[in-house]
Amino acid sequence: MYKLLKFLVKIFCKIIFFVRVEGEENIPKEGAAILAVNHVSFWDPPVLISALKRPMRTMAKSELFKHKLLVPFLKMAGAFPINRGTNDITAIKTALRTLKDGGIFTIYPEGTRVKAGEASDAKAGVALIASKSGAPVIPIAMRGGYKLFKRVTIYVGKPMYITDENGVKPSADELKIYADAVLNKINSLGV
Repeated sequence: MYKLLKFLVKIFCKIIFFVRVEGEENIPKEGAAILAVNHVSFWDPPVLISALKRPMRTMAKSELFKHKLLVPFLKMAGAFPINRGTNDITAIKTALRTLKDGGIFTIYPEGTRVKAGEASDAKAGVALIASKSGAPVIPIAMRGGYKLFKRVTIYVGKPMYITDENGVKPSADELKIYADAVLNKINSLGV
């Protein structure tokens, strides 16, 4: 069902948004990876899922899972809930399990949609998961504004890594610095 849904969304996105991907070679063909993506529209997840070759899981705000008609589509798309504004251990464990199994998942470092040009702040979650898993973080910027028949371009940056110094886990401040570096990289792509 996932493949059929992805195919239908891909056709729709190609016709309506003329989606193009630049730098997809930066996503490993196999193995764990964290896709850190800017989030400007509700279109971001379906467009990203349909445009990239590898199947992925994605964190989605838990409020979406309260809409009974939406839940089957969220599950088919590999979404799992996260309670924003909390230390959602279940969501972190799901992300880590996905990575341990060699999969990829999407996270939005700002934790919410942010309109293009608005100032925002990265949450430390992307850095925490990268630190615990050792998986590379792939910064991705989605540009174009989702206007009918206007190109949307997905820019995929080079992998970023967080490393523990001499086996010492990063502090909360170090995680925040790394998350900010990821967000800065995302914001520099395609501009």
